[in-house]
Amino acid sequence: MKQILVSVFIAVLMYSNAFSQTQNKSSARTSKAERQVAALNQAWAGAITKTDAKTLDRLFADEMIVTSGSGAIRDKAGEIKDATGDGKPDPDYVSTEPFTTADVRVKIYKNAAVVTGKALWAFKYKGQTVNQERRYTHLYINERGQWRIVAQQISSNLYKKS
Repeated sequence: MKQILVSVFIAVLMYSNAFSQTQNKSSARTSKAERQVAALNQAWAGAITKTDAKTLDRLFADEMIVTSGSGAIRDKAGEIKDATGDGKPDPDYVSTEPFTTADVRVKIYKNAAVVTGKALWAFKYKGQTVNQERRYTHLYINERGQWRIVAQQISSNLYKKS
């Protein structure tokens, strides 16, 4: 009986030690840099929803390059204007669903980070509902302790009507 108790005790100790190591590894998987970049990704989505040009200006590097879903190339000023309407609301445009992200992945490479995800939003334009579902990739660079987006590529609309 004593041997059985000792065996059970050792098995419980081994299991709890293995479980503890697994938890420590998964919490260590998300580094401080990954959390910072993920938070900036959320700030980007929030700034798009609020048409917040100041936040976008802070998030985007001056030399930012954007490749749109149509293949057009824009710079920082062009992207901010496109995202915010340049402060001139279009009376034919009505936002119906906020700009959100899903399936976000962050990978850090020393002073660079790659973020991929799916952007989702919807609006009405001239009375027609337009649903958007696009894949995006951001390249962040960390300069002097500040992460900023230097490149962005957005896919064409992936939304499929059911």
